[in-house]
Amino acid sequence: MTGQRSGSGAGAPPSDDEPGGDYGTGGLRSLADRFSWAVVAEITNLGAVALVFFVLGRLLTTADYGQFASLVAIAAIVGPLSTFGANWILIRRGVLETDIRAETGRAINTAAIGTSGAVAAVVLLAVAVPGFLGDISRVTMLLVLVGQVVAYWLLELGITSAVAMAELRLAAIGRTVAGVIRILAVLGFLIGPGDGVDAWAWYFVIGQAVAALAVHLIVARSFGGPPRLSRTPLREFRSGFPYGLGNTTESFLAASDRPLLTQYGFAGQDGIYGAGYRVVSLGFTPMMALLKAQDRRFFRHGAGGSAAAHQAGLKMMVHGLVATVPVTIALFLTAPLLSVVLGDRWAEAETVIRALALLPFIKGFQFSFGNALTAAGNQQARMWLTGLAAVGNLIGNVILIPSRGWQAAAVTTLVAEVALAIGFWAASDHYARRDRG
Repeated sequence: MTGQRSGSGAGAPPSDDEPGGDYGTGGLRSLADRFSWAVVAEITNLGAVALVFFVLGRLLTTADYGQFASLVAIAAIVGPLSTFGANWILIRRGVLETDIRAETGRAINTAAIGTSGAVAAVVLLAVAVPGFLGDISRVTMLLVLVGQVVAYWLLELGITSAVAMAELRLAAIGRTVAGVIRILAVLGFLIGPGDGVDAWAWYFVIGQAVAALAVHLIVARSFGGPPRLSRTPLREFRSGFPYGLGNTTESFLAASDRPLLTQYGFAGQDGIYGAGYRVVSLGFTPMMALLKAQDRRFFRHGAGGSAAAHQAGLKMMVHGLVATVPVTIALFLTAPLLSVVLGDRWAEAETVIRALALLPFIKGFQFSFGNALTAAGNQQARMWLTGLAAVGNLIGNVILIPSRGWQAAAVTTLVAEVALAIGFWAASDHYARRDRG
């Protein structure tokens, strides 16, 4: 493979029984093939995340875990915005363009500049605002943010470049290698010198950086050489901003409650809520695998117009429901196992898991039509709808968290996520009807 591949063009979207091309035999068989590789990638990532969660849950106090969870939540908020949608743009151009090495190089440069600036801004904010995220050290804050913002997004761009070229087998290999490296990092923390969140921060950032480098080396070997880095023109940042802002508002909606719990004096509850949310987020794995398997197809349909993208969203929704309904039931039934694994001090997280067990089901519906909007070039609508949901969620949290703690965070999250799912469907349906005339 040389890294120079014929683009798939922007013509009519492929039919479900389209033979050959990037999609193998098409239809369910093609989806099953793509999904199987995506599952391999996501399960490896799931294993690494679960092991990190288990080790930290055993070694850190609930308050220390709450501070780490708050840092990760902040990273989830600033990370997507600071990449300026480089991952979405890379997939779109992987469908329509020919030179994946040049496109990946441009995406890396964009993300490196943006994420480094975001980390600097957050650290400066922490210096300027006394008590920001409690008593966590600024060095620990910097290390975690560099690992979860800069290194994480550079790693994701390596995986995305493989997805953009329909090389899901390569993406699975890269994700597996990254997962193994993360597991080695947490095992080093488990058996090595030092304990507490300050010691973990060093293992964490080194593991993330090595994983990012390993993924890009694997992709470079398959694509005939490393990405061709080049200066990113200003228009690249402007064109990617709506993608980044849309992603970061989605992350803000999901993650803003954890820093607020700490700010309002619920650091212990923050750890409990963060642990419960982490378990529920592991239930997103089947849906995320489906999305990875369908990313290119979404953009191919989107090139044919909003109606074709909406139809793809409807089919994705059906597949998503099949994947997420069993997960929701399993989360509700197995919630008590968390305290068995981590100890009785995490028993309250069982209630958090059951309160949020519907989230994978809701997200399956939401992502289906949100990605349909993005693929059809209606990212502005997705961005505004997500922004409204995030603002509503924030207002609810500010009003209710001081008196209700994590229960308020759970309720406002569910209400906002349901409203956003309905909004995405309504917007996608609107554009599809307009497209049909």
